[in-house]
Amino acid sequence: MKYLKVVALVLVAALVVSCAAKLPQKELDAANAMMAEAQNAKADVYAPAEYQAAADAKTALDTELAVQEALQSGKNYKQTKELTKTLLDTATKAKDAAVANIETVKSEAATLVTDVQTAFATVKSESEAAAKDARKAKKAGIDVKAVTAQVAAEETAIATAVAANDAQDYAAAKDQLTTLKDEIAQLQASLEAAGFTAAL
Repeated sequence: MKYLKVVALVLVAALVVSCAAKLPQKELDAANAMMAEAQNAKADVYAPAEYQAAADAKTALDTELAVQEALQSGKNYKQTKELTKTLLDTATKAKDAAVANIETVKSEAATLVTDVQTAFATVKSESEAAAKDARKAKKAGIDVKAVTAQVAAEETAIATAVAANDAQDYAAAKDQLTTLKDEIAQLQASLEAAGFTAAL
């Protein structure tokens, strides 16, 4: 009889262990790996909305894991599994969107490099014409020194933007070049309004 009780206890203990909630480690590893891939693809830059959804899913999952970890007994990983799937899905979308969008931004940055360099060559020539005819420039309200300084600053900024583009930081290059394009266009308009044209 005593032997049967011992066997019964062992069987109950084995049943409890076998029925205990198990952390979905394999699924967690896959979801976290995909999140890392999304980060490596710079999804936060090239797919910010999709990346934010993945980041929110990651936060929710980490919070749930902390709650379950704090429990001494009665752990339940049902919600963990659901949140893990959500993270995997959102991280995958973020990565895919980033990969697609980076090609678009890359193309836009390349076009801007050409546009800005062409416009700058024109403005530089016009500023040099203004510098040679300081009297005409002054009469037209053109501050030759300020214009020369701006042209020099823009030339440096263009070099920085091109370097960013060459380093495959297309988002930064695009932002910088877009700003430069607007600034150069404004300067060109003021120089041409004063009667200075490029000798190209």
